[in-house]
Amino acid sequence: MSQFKLPEKVVLDNGLTIISEKIPGALACSLSIWINAGSVHEDLNNNGISHFIEHVVFKGSKTRTALDLAEESENVGASLNAFTDRENTCFHTMVLSEYALIPLELFLDMLFNTRLNKDDFELERHVILEEIKMYKDTPEDLAQDKLYEIFWKDHPMGRPITGVAETIANLKREDVSDYLKKLYTPDNIVISLAGEYDLDKIIKKTEEMTKGVKRKLEKKDILPMQITPSIFIEDKDIEQAYLSFATKGTSIYEEDRYTLAVIDTALGSGSSSRLFQEIREKRGLAYTISSYYHTNKLGGLFGIYAATTGNDSQKVLDLILKELHSIKKHGLKKDELERSKMQLRTSLLIELESSKVRAFRNALYELYYKRFLSIEEINNSIQSITNENIIKLSEDIFDPKYFTLVVVGPKRSLPSNFKLT
Repeated sequence: MSQFKLPEKVVLDNGLTIISEKIPGALACSLSIWINAGSVHEDLNNNGISHFIEHVVFKGSKTRTALDLAEESENVGASLNAFTDRENTCFHTMVLSEYALIPLELFLDMLFNTRLNKDDFELERHVILEEIKMYKDTPEDLAQDKLYEIFWKDHPMGRPITGVAETIANLKREDVSDYLKKLYTPDNIVISLAGEYDLDKIIKKTEEMTKGVKRKLEKKDILPMQITPSIFIEDKDIEQAYLSFATKGTSIYEEDRYTLAVIDTALGSGSSSRLFQEIREKRGLAYTISSYYHTNKLGGLFGIYAATTGNDSQKVLDLILKELHSIKKHGLKKDELERSKMQLRTSLLIELESSKVRAFRNALYELYYKRFLSIEEINNSIQSITNENIIKLSEDIFDPKYFTLVVVGPKRSLPSNFKLT
């Protein structure tokens, strides 16, 4: 694995960071621009503003209309995309190497010369309000959003990324302008490239597009998170009950995050996992059953998601709790442990076939660690995990005092009281 070289890092005079990784033989370039601004940086009054900005910048810049942006990018075969998460906003595309400067210029024009036209602003407000309604009509999304909300109650990490109808309805153009000035600063941005490109030209174009931007990030401390375990039932007249269960996880900085990844793989990832076998294959109680984990700077959660009939919901929950207790007491069997580690290592290497994954991964390493994690380092961390590590972490995170449950489904067929012990 030593053939994988670490990416290059260049920091411009204005603080903007460029991360680049050459991929031999590549014909294209994956470009992503990351702003360390997500829903965790918001407050109650402007919840959803990060996601709103992700939308509204596509309406055009001071020099280009929305149609200009679309045509100029698609003229060279590139499609401009974006997403917002709890800690970052990302704008990304993939383009043939010789045209890499074009989407770079378009993105930087959108971000630093944003046109907040009144009509466009109102149009996008309406679009996002419809998006919020869509998520509320989707049981899986509703259950997940509600889980975060009650797990980290009254903390911005628990608030919905889209915001809520009230905050979006009250959002003003001045609010967006102020937020852009405070967080969309060069020293709060990482540009990440992977594939084939001319780095000197990338640097020159970036400097040219940001030379007039003098503002610096106004750093603001985010309060620590506290887990607020609870049970929440959302009565919805649908056929199935959607269960979202969570307990304590790890932060992005803890070495135990690799141990958690192994537990997640063995418990609920893939058709050989415990939950899939026990709940779906042996008993046919659910079509969908899986586990996942979310890590961030402040902490994390470990979650399990299932869709079943209301009458079987407590039975499914009991089987989930049984497996958590088993891992907490005995850990994993030797073959489970080795299989899970092999799955993680394989995934780690196969993902390197994608230039997009490389660009994303390198950006996140910079945003979170300010350094690059080599394949060897990650592989060694995974390989070194023992069953003792599994049991130790499980004893901590599978403590009932952290257990949280959200159920979205027909109350008429649900138990009157769910039991989490």
